Amino acid sequence: MTEKFNTPEEAEIAFYEAIERGDLQALSRVWSLDDNIVCIHPGANRIEGRAQVLESFSDMFAQSPSIGFSISDALQTESDGLAIHLVREEIELDGQLVSVMVSTNIYHLEDGGWRMLLHHSSHEPEEVIGDEFDDFDDYDDSDDLPEPPPVLH
Repeated sequence: MTEKFNTPEEAEIAFYEAIERGDLQALSRVWSLDDNIVCIHPGANRIEGRAQVLESFSDMFAQSPSIGFSISDALQTESDGLAIHLVREEIELDGQLVSVMVSTNIYHLEDGGWRMLLHHSSHEPEEVIGDEFDDFDDYDDSDDLPEPPPVLH
């Protein structure tokens, strides 16, 4: 019998807990049964299809030490049958903070339960914005500085 997640938040908790445990079976219960799913790991190409997505996590589990997540700055939107979560992931390996990611998780209602359609994660940009013109002696018009990118926290 397929596990049903009553809310997108339940599915998200199960997703991160499965990764922390390296539990591929639990992770597979979070993802949609539809083959039209996508995962983009940080700095990697887009992975399409259920078998390929689960294989990418299997490879990650085989190579990875103990991984932990602290999720913060969650922005969530939901409509009938679709939920989008934008989160900030603080990632620890063997108890030490090693990186911060910004991620998008998309869930949809499938057979009476919520399941993941997409996980896209990338490194959080450095917050050093506006200093890029410090090396240009002749550039002093601060009105022409580019706008910083939006930050999800």
